[in-house]
Amino acid sequence: MVNLPRYRVASKSYIVKAMDGFRRNFTRVHFVVCSNGIPWCKKNLGKQKNVSFSESRSPYVDFAILSLCNHTLATVGTYSWWAGWMAGGVTTYYTRFADPSTHLFRNLKFEDFFLPKWIPMSD
Repeated sequence: MVNLPRYRVASKSYIVKAMDGFRRNFTRVHFVVCSNGIPWCKKNLGKQKNVSFSESRSPYVDFAILSLCNHTLATVGTYSWWAGWMAGGVTTYYTRFADPSTHLFRNLKFEDFFLPKWIPMSD
């Protein structure tokens, strides 16, 4: 997503804000981070409490892991969207994923893409 001009990647501030929200709403929280950018995740989230990183696994195994989670902190793209859909539970999603100057943003209907019970969040 970093190399696609019409998209924005989820910011560290969004991820930390969403993590804090899960911690406020649930008593026992553990985050499982699956990403094709684990070095960035470890650098930016490695000091957070109760975080595990899925390393050296295929995207298929990571997806299976995410589908078995209780809740989802979705970032950008269909991979995390499907993980949220499969897991059920509470899902947060990043609202600033499309550049406002693009056709994608101007024609985006959030209600067509995100489930009604999902929680929108920005930075």
